[in-house]
Amino acid sequence: MIRREALKYMCWVSGGAFMLPYACDLTPEISYSNFPLLKKEQQEFIARICSLILREDPENFPTPEPRGHFVLTLVNDCLDNEQRAEFSQGFEAFQQLFSTANEGAFQELEPEELQRHILENIEEQETEVGIFLNHLKTYSLLHFETSENYMKNYLNFEFMPGRYYGKVPV
Repeated sequence: MIRREALKYMCWVSGGAFMLPYACDLTPEISYSNFPLLKKEQQEFIARICSLILREDPENFPTPEPRGHFVLTLVNDCLDNEQRAEFSQGFEAFQQLFSTANEGAFQELEPEELQRHILENIEEQETEVGIFLNHLKTYSLLHFETSENYMKNYLNFEFMPGRYYGKVPV
């Protein structure tokens, strides 16, 4: 009788261990010190906006981190308190643009419409949304320009200054 109980508990434990990856979201939520209330969905929203501003090409220009994480890290670390407040207000205003009934949700819009709308707001840099999108554009471009392939092949940048040739006939 004790063997049956032991087998039953072993089945429960192994079944629970088997189902654990399906029950939990194993991708960690990244928290930023200056934006502690920024949720995972909002981080993905910002990453999608960044990819619409400047398309990613991971095959030709690989980078160690995704663009959304790079942009949010720079916004978190490089902006001062006033600029972070403007960024947050612009993000809220941008979310409000897509929460109204006549605009529709962000995910429901076609990419061409979205890009046109984003580019129009980038040109209007005086508004809250323009300031928000301008920061995203600046840091998205910086993410692209700091990729190793771009720096080596297009800028002829050498990561180690002063080339050593070893044995060279004089």
